Amino acid sequence: MGVPGFASMGGVKVIGLDVGDARIGVAVAEEGGTLAFGRGWIERKGLEDDVARVLELARREGAARVVVGLPRRTGGEEGAQAAKTRRFARALEAAGLEVRFVDERFTTRVAARRTAHLPRKKRQEKGRLDEAAAVAILETYLERNP
Repeated sequence: MGVPGFASMGGVKVIGLDVGDARIGVAVAEEGGTLAFGRGWIERKGLEDDVARVLELARREGAARVVVGLPRRTGGEEGAQAAKTRRFARALEAAGLEVRFVDERFTTRVAARRTAHLPRKKRQEKGRLDEAAAVAILETYLERNP
């Protein structure tokens, strides 16, 4: 399965997403690498528009795989937010992207630590934490899939 304009999977980039109700944090890394880099965030406007913007990002970056953080409760079970995230992931798959999931239970805490050094104005940007969480999600995936 593939989308015209997407690179083959040999040594290309992979995108990490922290999917929330208001924003989607975005990160990018080289497949097989160890470091992910933030690419900002997408303000949510609706499923169709959000999927189109992720597809455009994937084309621009040369990525065919997307790693999506799956929110779970502390005990590991999935709740309403996980169901929303899975619906979004199914829409990405229907558009031709390969989707993998990573447990994102503690990524917000990791992201908060990673952004603590930023000046207050930068830290308080609404999407900054989402972007840092996407980096943590993608780096978790990279660690588990060398």
